[in-house]
Amino acid sequence: MMLVVNRSLIFILYFVLILICSDVWSQNTKSELIDATNKGNAALVFKILDSGKIEAEELNEAFVAAIKKGNPAVVERFLKTGVDVNIRFDHNSTPLLQAARDGREHIVEILLAAGASVDSVNDENDTALILAAEKGRKKIVPMLLSAGANVNSKRNNGMTALLLAAQEGYQQIIQALIDAKVDVNYQLENGATALMLAAQHGHLGAIHSLIGAKADPNLKAGNGMTALMLANLHRHREVIDLLKNAGAK
Repeated sequence: MMLVVNRSLIFILYFVLILICSDVWSQNTKSELIDATNKGNAALVFKILDSGKIEAEELNEAFVAAIKKGNPAVVERFLKTGVDVNIRFDHNSTPLLQAARDGREHIVEILLAAGASVDSVNDENDTALILAAEKGRKKIVPMLLSAGANVNSKRNNGMTALLLAAQEGYQQIIQALIDAKVDVNYQLENGATALMLAAQHGHLGAIHSLIGAKADPNLKAGNGMTALMLANLHRHREVIDLLKNAGAK
């Protein structure tokens, strides 16, 4: 009787041990994949992915790490596993939003080719185009526009790609947006326009592009300020002359 009990106990313990080892292997695999991805160890990442023993949750977490790390080859390898190209993570971001913000043009190209949603938004209602324009990603903005990005999309505070580019003086991006038929006279709730922001900060090249696209130099903000008034206030002499020549009063 004692022998039967001992055999049963041994069997139970053996079964529990198998379960524990299996769980430890799974956790180690997860940690190893994410660690390899974060360290940019592409060879190890490929080896683990080739094993085909990765749970969906683990795969997604590692894919996000790959997007943040920015290795195009690794991102492509993850996509071949069938991972969701539009997966959501920090602040409802997506891989395309992250790559556009970070200036990873090759990854943006890969994600768009894989079917990434070009106008997905995060918690701030940012699109990839808005983030790329804000950061001055002059190679990425045209890629997103060619993929059909909404050129007039707005974040929660009303700012658009054009206003952000005008504020920073990114003339090449402004011209790309103009070529995509952006609304050059769009006004924020307070009445501010792209021309006003460019004039305030003295961005002469941006103003050239905006005036060339028929931006109205006489629109007024809620406080009555115009682009010319802002240029005068900040003593941008060349901007003042340019605005006057464009009909500013």
